[in-house]
Amino acid sequence: MEIKKIIACSTVKSEIQLFAPEDMEMEFLEYGLHRHPHKLQKTLQEKINETPGEFDCILLGYGLCSHGTLGLKSRTKKLVIPRAHDCIALLLGSRERYNEEFFGEPGTIYLSRGWIEHGGDPLTQFEDYKERVGRENALWVMEQEYKNYKRLVFIKTPGLEDPEKYIDYSRRVAEFLDLKMQIISGSAEFLKKLVMGPWDENFLVVEPGRVVIREQLF
Repeated sequence: MEIKKIIACSTVKSEIQLFAPEDMEMEFLEYGLHRHPHKLQKTLQEKINETPGEFDCILLGYGLCSHGTLGLKSRTKKLVIPRAHDCIALLLGSRERYNEEFFGEPGTIYLSRGWIEHGGDPLTQFEDYKERVGRENALWVMEQEYKNYKRLVFIKTPGLEDPEKYIDYSRRVAEFLDLKMQIISGSAEFLKKLVMGPWDENFLVVEPGRVVIREQLF
C-alpha cells in the first residue's frame, strides 16, 4: 500500500478535509501563489524535495495554475496532479463541468469559502488598493480590471457550514461590481478521487525521475 502525502492550496483545505483519512499527511500552502507562477513552482518543488523518504506518492491539490506546476519532478516519489486549469474545476467536480461554465459565460468571477476566507475576492482586493493608492484611484483600477465581467458565481461546496454567511458576502461583492450573482452547487468528486483514487484519465501520474510538461496535463 502506497504511503501518500497531499500538498494543496489553502482554498481547497476544507473540501479535502471532508474525506481525507485522519492519518494522511497534509500540507496546505498560502493562497495567491498562482498569481506568481515561478514562486508557486519554486515553493512546490521545495515541498516535494523536503518530503521524507517514507512517502511513496505526493498528491498535488493544484491544476495547471498559470503554469506553476510545470517542470516539477521528484527523484524518488510518484506525483499525481489533476488535469485541470485551476481549482475552479476541482471545486466544481470535473473538467467537463468547468468547461460548461467557462464557455457558457466566460466573463465570470468565481468565489468559494476558501477564497473568501483567504481574501481572494474583489472586495478585499479593493480595500488593499485603497490603502495603497486612495479610494478614487482604487475604484478606477477595479473598474478597469473587472470591466469585462458579467457574472459572479458562488460555488456552494459539499459540507459547507453556515453557507448564508458566504452567500451574503458574495452578494456584496456582486453588488459592488454591479454583476449578476448566481449560486451553483459544487462537487467533491474531483478532489475525492485525487485523495482516494483510482486515478483515471483526469489525472497525470508522473513516475519518479520524470518531469511535468504541459502536453501531459492537457
